[in-house]
Amino acid sequence: MKLDDAQDDFLRYCRLERGLSPQTVSSYRRDLSLLVTWLYDMDISLQDFDAAACACFLGWLQDDRAMAASSRNRILSALRSWIRFLVAERLLPHDHLHAMSGGKVQRSLPQVLSAEEVQKLLQNPAPGPLQLRDQAALELLYACGGRVSEVAGITIADLRDDGALVKLKGKGNKERMVPLGAMARSAVARYRQDLRPQLAALTGRCDHLLLSRRGRPLSRQALWRIVAAAGQCAGIGKRLYPHLIRHSFATHLIAGGADLRAVQELLGHANLSTTQRYTHVDADRLRAIHQRCHPRA
Repeated sequence: MKLDDAQDDFLRYCRLERGLSPQTVSSYRRDLSLLVTWLYDMDISLQDFDAAACACFLGWLQDDRAMAASSRNRILSALRSWIRFLVAERLLPHDHLHAMSGGKVQRSLPQVLSAEEVQKLLQNPAPGPLQLRDQAALELLYACGGRVSEVAGITIADLRDDGALVKLKGKGNKERMVPLGAMARSAVARYRQDLRPQLAALTGRCDHLLLSRRGRPLSRQALWRIVAAAGQCAGIGKRLYPHLIRHSFATHLIAGGADLRAVQELLGHANLSTTQRYTHVDADRLRAIHQRCHPRA
């Protein structure tokens, strides 16, 4: 069995039979390529890759690649899925990794922007011919709290109820409806009326809402650049990225009294425990205020 062929067979299975997203398949490819490279370097066959060898591989990731525990656990999960597939396809006789579990991860609280910082960010899209599009993109990111791939994937048909709702397609192709506030609706309407027709005319019919300067669907990387550029224009001295806006969206809702279950639904979280991280963020903020202002703190 050739390692490269075994890897390609698994990725094809993930894409065609499991229906995983291109981003997930690409992530699996990167993770498995690390193991394939290590196996070649160590002259170990996949048949001999048992729990002890896997522990050595994970140690190499930690020591030589300085990889965090969360990343090593993600790679271990990909390896276990690959091994299970190869055993099911009778390309491997045994699953030596079935009992292996990942290391304990110290879950850090997400960083967030203050409401004032978000206000400055949304008011400062980079100047230029695409400013209306960038303004709409920034407003959408904060209004719906979507992941960067979800916002980049919004189509014209996904806008419902005269732009008051937007349909987002999340992980596992799960769909959810999220309301848009007045500021976001206004920014999207201006972009659709004054700029998008010109961009769409460059390539003909394009269903995506956010378009590049060449009239193609806006990429996730372009959304990162839009956020970073707006942060520079706003003079915010932090590293800015789209997921930081998602964190801020959730934290601000909870700080404003939103029900945790409602925030879970808006974010598209499968588990409530994932959403509960944002209650800790707000608790830290309240604790800091208490220590600063209470006379006997």
